[in-house]
Amino acid sequence: MKLTLYAICVIAILFGGAGCTTESGGGAAPSVVTVRFINPGSFTDFSVQGRDVGYSTSVFTREVTRTLVPVMASRFPDLTLTLRFTDIDLAGRRSSGGASSVRIVRNRTPARLSFLYALQDKSGHAAASGSQRLVDNGSRTQTGNRSGPLATENRMLQRWLLRLSVNR
Repeated sequence: MKLTLYAICVIAILFGGAGCTTESGGGAAPSVVTVRFINPGSFTDFSVQGRDVGYSTSVFTREVTRTLVPVMASRFPDLTLTLRFTDIDLAGRRSSGGASSVRIVRNRTPARLSFLYALQDKSGHAAASGSQRLVDNGSRTQTGNRSGPLATENRMLQRWLLRLSVNR
């Protein structure tokens, strides 16, 4: 029964076009960072730790939110950020050696993130919005000391948000 319900949810995500939404925080209060996915089943390479789309969207959302919430608090304390990912190509390539899938990260297989963004105040007025395509520049220096399956993608998004120009 669980498998059937899971399959129905995945199909709804894939064909619904809206994808998944996971927000930080709890309760009825609006989140500081909202991450959405538009048709994640068609993304170039979106398999976090060799897993399916449902798992990948959940992990990606959690990690990106953890990374960007502190930046929002320091740079844009009165604003909210919505990211709508239209394509994701994770850093590296998958190697299916043995029983597990391993992602090998090299400069020749950079991460690529395409998304729409909106940075808004509480009344909904845009401080910044648009579309963005980020490509990893190959530098492995970290902003912070985060590691994990999405370290490259988190670093890219963090740098982008730290440099984002706003209309205030």
